[in-house]
This record gives sequence, C-alpha cells and structure tokens, in this order.
Amino acid sequence: MEPDRVSPEMQELLPDYLADARECLETVSQILLARDRGEARDEDIPELFRQMHIIKGGAGLMGFETVGATAHAAEDVLGAVKRGEQELDPPLAAALLEIHDVLRTLLDELEQDGQTRTDPTEGIARVHAAQSGGASGAPTGGAAAPAGQPGPAAAEEQPGTAEAGSEDAEVLQEFFIESWELIEELDQDLVTLEETPDDADLLNKIFRAAHTLKGSSSFLGFQEISQVTHRVEDIFNKLRKGEMSPSPDVMDVVLDAVDRVRKLLEAAQSGTPGPAVDDLLAALAQVLEGGGQRRKLGEILVQDEGVDPTAVERALTEKKPDQPLGEALVERRVVEPEAVHRSLAKQKGPAEPAKKAQAAHVEQTIRVDVGRLDDLMNLVGELVLAKNRLARVRGEMEERWGGEELVEELGETSAQVDLVASDLQMAVMKTRLMPIGKVFRKFPRMVRDLCRSMNKEIRLELQGENTELDKSVVEVIGDPLVHLIRNAADHGVESPEDRVKAGKPREGRVRLSAWHEGNHIVVSIEDDGAGMDPEVLKAKAVEKGVLSPAEASTLSARDAFNLIFAPGFSTAKKVTNVSGRGVGMDVVRTNIQKLNGLIDIDSAPGEGTTVKVRIPLTLAIIQALLVRSRQEVYAVPLVSVVETVRIQPEEVKSVDGFPVLRLRNQVIPLIRMDQLFRVPEGPVDTEREYVVILGLA
Repeated sequence: MEPDRVSPEMQELLPDYLADARECLETVSQILLARDRGEARDEDIPELFRQMHIIKGGAGLMGFETVGATAHAAEDVLGAVKRGEQELDPPLAAALLEIHDVLRTLLDELEQDGQTRTDPTEGIARVHAAQSGGASGAPTGGAAAPAGQPGPAAAEEQPGTAEAGSEDAEVLQEFFIESWELIEELDQDLVTLEETPDDADLLNKIFRAAHTLKGSSSFLGFQEISQVTHRVEDIFNKLRKGEMSPSPDVMDVVLDAVDRVRKLLEAAQSGTPGPAVDDLLAALAQVLEGGGQRRKLGEILVQDEGVDPTAVERALTEKKPDQPLGEALVERRVVEPEAVHRSLAKQKGPAEPAKKAQAAHVEQTIRVDVGRLDDLMNLVGELVLAKNRLARVRGEMEERWGGEELVEELGETSAQVDLVASDLQMAVMKTRLMPIGKVFRKFPRMVRDLCRSMNKEIRLELQGENTELDKSVVEVIGDPLVHLIRNAADHGVESPEDRVKAGKPREGRVRLSAWHEGNHIVVSIEDDGAGMDPEVLKAKAVEKGVLSPAEASTLSARDAFNLIFAPGFSTAKKVTNVSGRGVGMDVVRTNIQKLNGLIDIDSAPGEGTTVKVRIPLTLAIIQALLVRSRQEVYAVPLVSVVETVRIQPEEVKSVDGFPVLRLRNQVIPLIRMDQLFRVPEGPVDTEREYVVILGLA
C-alpha cells in the first residue's frame, strides 16, 4: 500500500483526528479484553463495529487511505459478526487486537513523521484468515476496499440518520458544536475574503472549514450538508489554484450556501426535515462550470426551457435597447411568463427561503487553548497571594486600631475578597481537570500482554476512573503507574501453579483505584500476590552494598519496604524484558517527587502488597503550611507535611552530633531551619518548639 501522508490542508485537523482515533482504539481494546475474560455483552459487537467505522470515516476525511483500508478490514469482519455470519472466536479476537496495534502504530507514525511507514497488509490478511469458512458473503482474503468505499457491512450500518445518531449522542453533539463554530467563522471569513481576495491563508482556512464540514456530515449521514459543502469545497479549491476569482457573484452563491447549511444544521439538531438543496446545488455547479460567471437568460431559456435559439437571437436584435429580453420574448409569444420567471430565478441563484421564527442557537461549549488556561491559573495564583497578604494586613490593623470604622470596613472587604478569590481558584482549577480514566485505559491491554509473556493469570480491576485531577498531573502520573503495575504483575502475583500450592485461586488480582482525599488524589495499586518480606529485602540490600549489616539490623519494616526505590535495587532472580534491572521503581520515586507526592508501601508475606501514591490535584496552586523561624516565614507544601508536633526543648537528643527526635519508637533526624537558611539571630521561644515532619517520595 502507498504510505499515508499529512497534507498541508489537513495539518491543523491532525491532532483532533488522532485524539478521536486513539480514543476509539482504547474502547476497542477494552471490549476485546473484557470478552477475553469472559465478560461478553450483547452491545459489544455493535460498539466494536461503530468504533472501527469512526476511525475509517475520519481517515477518509483526512485522506489516509492506508489507515482507512486497515480499519475497513476490521469493520468488514465485524459486520459479518454483527449479522450472525461469523463468530467472534479467540483467533478472530487476537487478529483484531493485532489490527488494533497496527492502527496505533500508523497513528503514531503520522504524528511523529507526517507519514506512515508500516505496511498493514499482513495484519489485514490475518484478520480475513481468522474468519470461519462458513461465513457467507464474508471476504476470505486479499486487501480491503479503499478507504471511503464502504463494503456491504458499512453500507448497512452507515449511521447517517437521526436514529443512528441517538445511539451516540456524544458524537452528534461534538459534530454540532464544531459545525456551529465553523459556520460562524465562515460568515466572517467570507466577508473578509471579498475585501482581501488575494489572502492565500484565508482561502486555505475557508477550504479546510468546508472540507471538515463535508467529511463530518458525510460520516454521520447528513447527505444534504455533505453535498452542499462538497461543492463549496470544490469552488475554493479552484480559487486557491487561481482558476477562479472570488467575484461578488461567486461570493453571493457561497454565502447562500452557508445560509442553507445553517438551516440544515438547525433542522438536523431539532430532528425536523431540512430545506431542499437541489436549486442550490445547481447554482453551485453553475459557478463551477462558468468559472464564476452566471449564465445569460437566453442560454437558460434555450438549455432548460427548450426555447428556439433563433427566436432568442431575433428578439435580442429587434428589441428596444432598454427592454429586458424576457419581456421581449413574452410580447412575441415565444415563451410563457412562468418560464421567464423560472429562468430569472436560476440566473439569480437560489431563492431565499422564507424566514421562520426560530429559537436562537445558544452554544453550551467553547474550546479554549490550554495556554490561556495556564495564564489564567497564574493570575489566580497571584490573586491568592495578594488575598493572603491583605488578610495579614487586616489582622495587624485590627490589633493596632481595633474598633475603628475604616478598619471594620477593611475587614468586611477583605472577607469578601477572600471568598471570591477562593471560589475563582476552585472554578479555574476545575477547567483543567481530566478524569484519570484516560490513564487507566491503557493498563488492561498491558496486563493482558504481560500475562501472555509470563504465563500468568491476572485480573486487573479498575476503580475510580472518573476521579478528576489536573491535566499536568495526568501527563506525569502515567509512567509511574506503568512501572508499579508491571512490578505488581511480575514480582507480586505468583504463577498459577505456585498460587494453587499456596491455597490461592489460580487467577491473581491487581486492583488499580483512585479517589479524592481533601485537595489530593490517592492512587492505590494492590495485589494479592506473594508480598514482601522485610528481612529478605534487608539481606538483598546488604548483598548489593546498599546498606551495611549494622544499618540493616536497625531498619524498620516500613523503611525496608522503601529499599525497593533505591537505584539499582531489584529482587528479581533474572533480568527479563519486564523487570530485573532495578531502574523502574527509581523512576517511580523520581516522577512522584516532581509532583511533590508521597508513596506509602504496606506488605505482608503471602498476602500481597499495597502501594499508595498521594499527589496534589494540581501543581499550579498548592496549599502550604506557614512556618516561622525567628523573623522569617516559610511556606511548606501541605502535601509533603506528615504531621506537626509540639515538643519540649529537652526532648531533642544528639546522635553523632546531629539533633534527633524519638517519636513513637522511631528516631527522626531534625534540621533547624534557622541554621539551614542562616536566619539572622532573634528572639527564640525557649519553652516550646514545633517540629514539622515531612515525607518524601
């Protein structure tokens, strides 16, 4: 197959298409893996078919024939399964997963290089080969049909009606939101184009908008919108090539087309029949054929009404100079008045439909660039700092001039600013929140592949996929979770034989869950495997030179569990492609530290291990504990604070010249902030001291 390439016109649309296609692939993977676990549902097959259809339709819009052909092959087979002609047995499911991987690779190549390199022919052939021999009418080999040419299954399931749209309201809603945005932009851009007809960038922008409307509406089955926008796209393709000029006549017809598409969208959204488009299509075709020049009345009468051309020529010669041709022909009884009216209407272009009172279209969603949200978050951060400073000033003024009228007014104003700033902070934070399920979705497939490679039986349970956290945190938390789950699958869960010997079910369990806890999110990875023995970890640390025997003997069980985060530390007996190099958990600690997060490990031999990662919801605004050291005030991120303790000065002891505190049978090293930051000397409270205990990943 010829490689797909991203054309300059489609460059701006590529990120949206890749995001949609990858989301479809995640759904396909989840369904196939669920069926692999025996969790089949009646709606699985139609959903698989629909997801592949979306990928294929989008590929057709983007002009990606290889991606489209690959998705079309899977769609054809799923169509046969949907019609009962084929069974979705394990070989076919495995072949579909291979197609899933091929499609993901093709998408990655388009994103990285702007073109594909992988040849999907082998994967397509394997899908067809996996079909059962009794599948009537199902293809048994060869390449798939080209993208944009649906086979029998695709034709049967073309989701182009309101009925099909009701099966996926989210897709329709996205289409309408995007279409209204494009229509509003087209109105402004077309008017601007008349003023600056040589603006090549504007021509390209209008062409892309028409192309997007055409592709999306065609996929969803809104054929009238697709036909109109396809003609408009053709006109602007000629304008871009210089084969036409954006004359007022051309722009009149195009603006009429935009108005008609607007009415078609309103009708589609309300579920009512839309206006006819035949007259508009004829006018657009006339513009295309005439290079922007409308046909003369005489030509229309001869070509469309069958008038004798000789009679038209005679009327043109003999009529008065200021007399319209139509009137002269009616006087000579060459043509009926109705025929002249019809021809004049065709010459003028599509008639303006009667305006009906319709409810104004109200947009419920807008798209905002992430950079703008970042700027807004930074401004809110500055506002929060100013709010805290105002509260501090208010407190000092109340101490000095309590009871004064101006001080009381300042207090009320400060309280109001505090309330508004807090509400604004939460509102801005919510605009950046994303469900952590976007990260979770890739793990079922990963665990499945690990099971195949390690001959283990593991069930992955997901909980709390709708838990939301900041986009920047979502982007960082993915890699640590990959290492933690791979570690649980490899080191935690035993082989089926060992589990049976230990009196456990053959199938192991790894539970990945997330939940909110105050202004933080907790992600837990729990397995029911062999667990960890602190003494074994200590011995391994001594063997690798991480600890001395004396240090290991004094180490608590909790500290022993934390040894797995040491660089180069591993309990694996041999290095595999999954683990054993001692770098994975070190990566986990490094990434969690970047997020100012904490990791807590609890394990029991033979019972399993639980790793809890506690991270802030956002990195943009972090709650802090204010700590005073002599004359200086410091802010400590609250997520890193384990607890605060009030102690007596005599409770601080010295070990090898370093101050320490014994707290609940645990020795905690202390660092004095005034010494660390070289704070100038000042008054010190000798009767009591506070210790802030910090936790690090």
